[in-house]
Amino acid sequence: MSQLSPLRRWIVLFALLLIAFGVNTASAQEAEVTPEPVPQDCAECHIDIVASWQDSVHAQAYHDAEFQQAWQTNGEQTECLACHTTGFIPATGEYMQEGVTCTACHGVTPENHPPEAVTVDPGVRVCSDCHTTTYAEWQLSAHGTQQLACTTCHNPHPQSLRFETSTALCLNCHDEPLTDYAHVSHPEQQCIDCHWHKGNLDPEHVLTGNLMPTGHDGFVETRTCLECHDSLDETQLVSTGGSDQPLLQAQVRIRELEAELQTKQVEGDNSALALGVQGLLIGAVFTALLSIVIFGLRRRSTGKGSG
Repeated sequence: MSQLSPLRRWIVLFALLLIAFGVNTASAQEAEVTPEPVPQDCAECHIDIVASWQDSVHAQAYHDAEFQQAWQTNGEQTECLACHTTGFIPATGEYMQEGVTCTACHGVTPENHPPEAVTVDPGVRVCSDCHTTTYAEWQLSAHGTQQLACTTCHNPHPQSLRFETSTALCLNCHDEPLTDYAHVSHPEQQCIDCHWHKGNLDPEHVLTGNLMPTGHDGFVETRTCLECHDSLDETQLVSTGGSDQPLLQAQVRIRELEAELQTKQVEGDNSALALGVQGLLIGAVFTALLSIVIFGLRRRSTGKGSG
């Protein structure tokens, strides 16, 4: 093997130095990369929050028996993992952690946390990535118009309501007594029975992956009433109910009186219009007669003056 010229030796030496520098840099970068902390790491400081989260729907999103069975039955489709894991990468099918963990909602933990704070986003954007149907319904609702975030009603870590019952939750804001027929005649119903009506939807999400309506628009639709009143209309309920249905009878009578009142109002408006027209005609006739009289008097005055 012939000896390398001085120039070639320098070129080879420079190339080796570049390779060595690249290897060292890569090793240093790998050393700097720290794995994202798992909830157990967060529990060192936030023990109460992690304790309330660990049995929640989010925590069990991947390990839930119904999900696992449905997922495996349908060929373990990776798109399901977008919401049932944390840090899912669609291109590779890999994910960071099983279930919906702290990072899914709070983002990547800063390297110097603490003291640097972790992001806390109480808005609806953080929920909308997975709860797409609920988010769309919320946008149409009165709550969405008022920009009331999900956490206004839901405790985010255990994913439970902020009050013991749904009715207590609603009455915390809607505290004015409701005396209209719909509310007075259904004292045994809870608010969600009508306003958060879901209906009997089949098949379920765990079998199809479809995101079902959740009733978060708050609308009371016809299907809500037909869930109970599927075979009798209001007239039949009154005729069959007798004295046991006084509220229904009262409602029918109220509607009759409202119709009569509207008729009287229309008749009154027509009468007022007729009287107004009559007044205008009388005024016009009176003005015409007065003009004739004045014109005649002027002519007489003019005739006497000329004579």
